[in-house]
Amino acid sequence: MAVDDVLVRPAAVADAPAIARVHWISHQEAYVEPGLVSRERVEAWTMRDRVGAWSAYTAIASGVFPPPEGFHAMEIFVAEVDGEVVGWANTSAGRGEDLPRALELEGLYVLQSFHGAGVGQALLDRALGDRPAFLWALDRNPRAHAFYRRNGFELDGTEKWDELWQVREVRFVR
Repeated sequence: MAVDDVLVRPAAVADAPAIARVHWISHQEAYVEPGLVSRERVEAWTMRDRVGAWSAYTAIASGVFPPPEGFHAMEIFVAEVDGEVVGWANTSAGRGEDLPRALELEGLYVLQSFHGAGVGQALLDRALGDRPAFLWALDRNPRAHAFYRRNGFELDGTEKWDELWQVREVRFVR
């Protein structure tokens, strides 16, 4: 597969189940199988919950309604190969306080079978371009760290403990 075979576009509300599916499978592949996050923690966020959340996120991103309490505006992009969503990325003005940049890459996930095929790069390019941004990554995720470093991100020395997932996260900035 070549990058030319990847279509990256803004997500629509109808993409919510496919985004949730990629999210679920990617969490299994990237976190559960290597033993970085417990299966119970990942699977406590059920597919039903994920579809509901992504339905709301995509509706807000599409302008169907403004963000209700507990949600925030974001841009969401999906990557398709042969009409199937195989990855997604989302950005926002940032979560939390003391933000190092005005743009956060909140998530970027690609099915493992498409790793190394240019899907992640196509998503990152569409979601961020060359704009300054920041992101959080698991501290023990060398593949993600290498990908972000190749794209101009560097660790800024900031870490946090994610209580929900019981993992340490590190912040990358460019």
